Amino acid sequence: MTAVTPTVARAAAAALVDVRRAGRYWLLRVRAPEIVRQAQPGQFVSVGVEAPHTLLRRPFAIAGVDPEGSAFDVVVAVVGSGSAWLASQHPGRALDVVGPLGKGFAVPSAPVRCVLVGGGYGTAALEWLARRLLRGGHGVELFSGAATAAALYPVARAAGDGPGLRLFETTEDGSRGTTGLVTAALAERLEHPAKVFACGPMPMLAAVADIARRCGCDCQVAVEEHMGCSVGVCMTCVVPTADGYVRACIEGPVLSAERIDWESVRRRTHRG
Repeated sequence: MTAVTPTVARAAAAALVDVRRAGRYWLLRVRAPEIVRQAQPGQFVSVGVEAPHTLLRRPFAIAGVDPEGSAFDVVVAVVGSGSAWLASQHPGRALDVVGPLGKGFAVPSAPVRCVLVGGGYGTAALEWLARRLLRGGHGVELFSGAATAAALYPVARAAGDGPGLRLFETTEDGSRGTTGLVTAALAERLEHPAKVFACGPMPMLAAVADIARRCGCDCQVAVEEHMGCSVGVCMTCVVPTADGYVRACIEGPVLSAERIDWESVRRRTHRG
């Protein structure tokens, strides 16, 4: 594995260069060469949103970088006034962006079977990783699941990068792909040896971690915790582990599944 350590860079200048639909989501391309030079799959950026929509920045996983190495992509799901404001902006708009933030995925150095599991638009965080793995000669299987076909994130860009990618789509209502949970499809197909990478809601990640453990497969997860400050100060994104709490924005968002105390996660999710 090639380890990835947290890095932080403040963009001296960041500008929106493209905004387009990606299914029910919005794909934004932001020009910020300082960020692109340091970014790794699994890391994220924190974007300032114009008042009065919110006083807090919004974290977004880096979904990819352009071939020229000058711009990165983020995917926005419109769920409130802040994300709606960001999706409504036009090319040329200057943005207040800090990044890359957090710890990314550790990419295997030798070719190996890699299984990626995404829930909803969490799949967007795996798209860049899929392309990186394909270029490294790894076989890549991407499991993408959502409640409905409309909620699936389109992954055509990753599919165009090489013949090694196999895509499995699941929907809970059967409107596309296999009917059922993405974790059920994973359980049917995952075999040792394989490296597992996942991003999505915490209950899904807990199930993926359990499946990987039973198969004896190494598993990394990009946790989706609420991040207030994104720089480790506010302590709103803590994740329980066997040796105490860690901050998802600093020690994560990518963590080894074996490190997380999933029982505590389940209890916290149930109380919520």
